[in-house]
Amino acid sequence: MNPVNPLRPGFPKHKKSSSGGIIITIVLVLALAAGGVAYHRVSVQRKAAAAELAARKEAEAKAARARKAAELEAARRKAEERARAEAEEKARLEAERLAAEEATGKRQNKEPEVAEPSPEEPKEEPVVQEEDPRLEIFKKPVLLVSLKANNAANRKLFTDAFNLALETGRYDLYADFLRSNLERDAVKVIKFGKFDASMYDQSPYLMRANELYQLISKVGAETIQEQIKESSPRYFYPWLFSDPSDPLRLFLRTMAREQTPGEEWGGILRKWAEFWMKTSAMPRSRYSSLALACAMLNPRIASSPSKLRASSSTNISTTPLTLEQVFEYFMEMDEARELLTDISKLSPSELLFVVDVRLPRSEMDWARKKVRLTRKGWGGAYSMIRYRMDRAALGKDPYTNYTFQEILDEGGICMDQAYFAVNTAKCNGIPSAYVTGDGNRGPHAWVNLLTTDETWQSYGGYGYNTGHFSHPHNCKSKHESTLLQGMDKKVNGARLDTSLDYLSLADLFEEMQKPDCARVMLEAATQATPGSPLGWERLIALMGRPESGTKLEEWDELVAMIKRKFRSRPDYLAMAARVEDEYIFPMRDASTNKRHVARDLKKLEKETDEGRSDLTSAAIKRQADLLMENGDKAGVAALYRKSMKDYARRAEVFEALMGQYYEYVSQDQEAVLQMAKEAESSYNRYIRTKSGDYFKVKKEAAIQRRIAGYYEKGGNGKKADSLRKDAEKREKNSKKGIREEN
Repeated sequence: MNPVNPLRPGFPKHKKSSSGGIIITIVLVLALAAGGVAYHRVSVQRKAAAAELAARKEAEAKAARARKAAELEAARRKAEERARAEAEEKARLEAERLAAEEATGKRQNKEPEVAEPSPEEPKEEPVVQEEDPRLEIFKKPVLLVSLKANNAANRKLFTDAFNLALETGRYDLYADFLRSNLERDAVKVIKFGKFDASMYDQSPYLMRANELYQLISKVGAETIQEQIKESSPRYFYPWLFSDPSDPLRLFLRTMAREQTPGEEWGGILRKWAEFWMKTSAMPRSRYSSLALACAMLNPRIASSPSKLRASSSTNISTTPLTLEQVFEYFMEMDEARELLTDISKLSPSELLFVVDVRLPRSEMDWARKKVRLTRKGWGGAYSMIRYRMDRAALGKDPYTNYTFQEILDEGGICMDQAYFAVNTAKCNGIPSAYVTGDGNRGPHAWVNLLTTDETWQSYGGYGYNTGHFSHPHNCKSKHESTLLQGMDKKVNGARLDTSLDYLSLADLFEEMQKPDCARVMLEAATQATPGSPLGWERLIALMGRPESGTKLEEWDELVAMIKRKFRSRPDYLAMAARVEDEYIFPMRDASTNKRHVARDLKKLEKETDEGRSDLTSAAIKRQADLLMENGDKAGVAALYRKSMKDYARRAEVFEALMGQYYEYVSQDQEAVLQMAKEAESSYNRYIRTKSGDYFKVKKEAAIQRRIAGYYEKGGNGKKADSLRKDAEKREKNSKKGIREEN
């Protein structure tokens, strides 16, 4: 028989081993494929498990947040109900007392009856009220920084203590409770001398406990207890402490940003409560920033009159709205969508530059309806006012009432342009500041405007760099860089609030007398928002304390870093100069200090576009102070002689240098006379011109009159009279050709 699979003739005979290898290869391929499928399935399962775990964690976090919000809302409602019940009970008792007094009065009007003496009853011993046993909760420890801080029992303890403080008003015991737990746990966010930001971010109870403690400790538990007896604060404090919009954090951050002293907090909170009560029919959180801004406005501004003038020929109100009416006006206009900003998106610090408006309602309505500009283009309001040379040179006053309409119709000078632009902006909800400064062409006025929610812009400054404004919170004079850079959100970034929270924790460590921990938090604040000077100023103050033991090398490193990173920020350069003057120069030799100051002056001129005039003159004064410390009066004279020549092209700097020079030699009449001669020489050579420009001549004449004053103090009255007459003649000639408008 033939085999089952006979080989065909001509085909080679295959080996048995070759066939086995193919089978093994196929088996391996199939095994690998099966393994790949299995691995893919396992990978998919792992990803699904990870996604499920992440979703579960997110759901738990959301549930925790919702639970916390619900707890806070329940506490707020409970506190309001309790306060309302107490008010009703108080009213009932007061009514009973009045009724009793009335009945007593009626009895006293009757004929007195002779009463039989009654035997004395034994006096009862005074009843000692027992302490509420629930207050024992304030002696229990609550975890603030721990993996167990978020468990149900710890959350309940924290919430129960908070609710009991609201119910009983025992903020003194509650503050002690918070402090003891903060002292134990707050240091846990600092490890090996470094701030552990991740641990801090995972410790919401630490942040909340510190916020509550900072407010109670600075305002005072007794002050809060007294205030809650009043009608407005009675309902305000439960909202402040527990509302989901977190008004407590808003308040603390604003106080830190404006560097408001703790002793002023109580008064601001009382005023805030009064404005807050006016929002009862509206969402309280929407206007909480507006209400806080009104509460922070300096009383001198809030009570100042408007610039409008009364006239018998017109029936125009000159009485500005009260601060309460200003608050109601902006709420009303916001509800009607009549403003160019969203009030709810502006911070209290920004709204301070809105609520400081001092105008009657008629002017505010006119500004809103008649000035048709966009928010970004509001700088154009400055140039809407035609410039009048007769008002500048001849003192022409074309106004009857000084209304917006009059200014627009009649025109005006820089101060009228700035007044118009700034106040019409405020009426439309745009934060704005009136800025003044000095320069080559004399005094000038211009405006700063918050043209977007992030950026401040300057309009009408024409290159002047000495602008200052009066801050509406404390009436302190501030350089415009405070707005243009210090309050610019693009400069400070989105972490400014984080930085302010770090400063609050630094406050806690300072109170706990832990300066090393406070320094760590201040350094963290400067790293979070290097563009804000708040952390830097606090850090410098801490390092400057005698007990800090800061070494010269540390100061040198700090100053070098500030100058390197912020060479285009005049305010930071001034900060660095102050550190050198107070902490570095006293520990170094005079020649080294002099070289450093001279080098910094050159950098200042280069990096800040010829520098800021006030910083330039201050830098020269620093050199003079160093020379005077060594008794080198000749060196001081040589310094100012050279500086007056170098800076004569900048009239405002030259004028400042003359004043400084005089201060150093004022006790020596002969030296004063020499100083006057040197000033006149530089003036005649570098400043005095044949220009017909009225403003330039006016500035030159003002400097000439100052030189005349120095001649007079130096004993040469004849020369002084001659210079004054010449200045008057030059200024009079510069007015030729300027005619009054009809």
